[in-house]
Amino acid sequence: MPPKKKGTKRKATPQANGSEITNGDSTPAPPDRTTWPGWVEMESEPAFFNVMLKEMGARGVKVQEVYGLDEEMLAILPQPVHALIFLFRYRDTDEAQQEKGTDCPNHVWFANQVPDYACASVALLNIVNNIEGLQMGKELRDFRDFTRDMDPLSRGDAIDSFEFVKHIHNSFARENDLLIADMAFKQKAAKAKKRQAVTKARESREAKKDVKAPLKEKSSNVKTTPTRISSRMLRKTPKGGSTGSCHSSPLSDPPESDPEYENAPSKLAKSAPKSNGTRRSTRKPQPRKDTFAASAAAEVDDEDGFHFIAYMPIQGHVWKLDGLDSFPHDLGGVDATGGGDWMSIAQPALQTRMAMYEGADIEFNLMAVVHDPALKDRDGLLRNVKELQSTEKRLDSVFEDWRSLDGAETTKEVITSSSTNFDISQADIDGTGLVESTSQRIEKEEDLLALIQMRNQVICRQRPLRASIRDALESAKGDEEKAKHRRHNYGGFVRSWLGALAESELLSELLEAA
Repeated sequence: MPPKKKGTKRKATPQANGSEITNGDSTPAPPDRTTWPGWVEMESEPAFFNVMLKEMGARGVKVQEVYGLDEEMLAILPQPVHALIFLFRYRDTDEAQQEKGTDCPNHVWFANQVPDYACASVALLNIVNNIEGLQMGKELRDFRDFTRDMDPLSRGDAIDSFEFVKHIHNSFARENDLLIADMAFKQKAAKAKKRQAVTKARESREAKKDVKAPLKEKSSNVKTTPTRISSRMLRKTPKGGSTGSCHSSPLSDPPESDPEYENAPSKLAKSAPKSNGTRRSTRKPQPRKDTFAASAAAEVDDEDGFHFIAYMPIQGHVWKLDGLDSFPHDLGGVDATGGGDWMSIAQPALQTRMAMYEGADIEFNLMAVVHDPALKDRDGLLRNVKELQSTEKRLDSVFEDWRSLDGAETTKEVITSSSTNFDISQADIDGTGLVESTSQRIEKEEDLLALIQMRNQVICRQRPLRASIRDALESAKGDEEKAKHRRHNYGGFVRSWLGALAESELLSELLEAA
């Protein structure tokens, strides 16, 4: 491009996202997550998936990483295991090798992956909408009801328009992720055009091969064209050595009686190279290389990427739910009477896929969607505190100063009312009901020592509930902390920090020192 003239200013160039580039700055501004229409790639991190499930409103399940498919590794997973999420490097050749279903049964909720990079959310929705009795938020319930009678492709379109889930999915995207996704969309469009050009060029070449040139018939009435003889060779030289001004016509035949020119054609044939249509070089001809088609085909075929799919049992059958397939794939039935486990059916399919990457870098990851005991333990803790309060109320009616007796002490770890640490309120406790037999047993008991013993038993049952809930809360806190760091925009801080170093004329010194 020509150099800029001094004193001239570049006009602001409008960008696709509405921002402007001024003063020659070629760095595009990142799109806004809230209005950006696309999807970004998700990392295979259980913490991110747990935060997504929580913000979507799904309760009672959590995602946990699986380190192996052997019995020992599977035994440590919380039961039941609702589904497996498998991340692997997807290649275009996989599409032809995969076995696919022929339809989508009514009892299987399955959606196709319509937008790019949405496979993580598609896999999660394919799972949570097939878990019976799963507690869901209003948004997920309404979405399931809205898509209940749709076909898989229409459900995929509905996911692409489901702003509630898209916002949660894209909240994990950094500025660079959005810019890279935009660039990938442009490259994909360019590759599509190049793919069309390659296909069209290939079809044109094939069409030209099929059309053969018509054969020329040699007529018996057509004489062979005589060999052209140069007039210089047929020129008759007079005696005395002078050529003079008179010579024969170039097309006239030499006089047969002249002995000097009897062998003129044979001499010409010996001195002149033969020209019978063959190549002069002895090297074999090489086929012409179509560099455009080769380079374009190489770029078109390089479409590898990571992809999430799900495996889960649905009404006695194990299904592979791959959003890139047209329909779900039934892997087989589970023999419940023989003590069969659905994992034994999913294992061979997963092991076959994993064997493809043996000896190479790790190009797959496996996570399990398991039952989360935290919800059940919280309900158990509420009932425990309710029973403890009922027992203490009965003790107050029997003997008002019972707390001063030996064995009736209350340690600080025991929860007797609302607790912010365990996220329970008195309203939650009051709304919890007790088993009728337990309530009757407490109300009928009049012996003070028996009531104190009953209270101590309730406190003992509370200890493992507190430990389980505390572990679940710490785990959830760790997941939220990871998600917080992932969602935080460090780009602005880094740019401002580098700008401050540049203004202080320290950046060049640091670069030279590095």
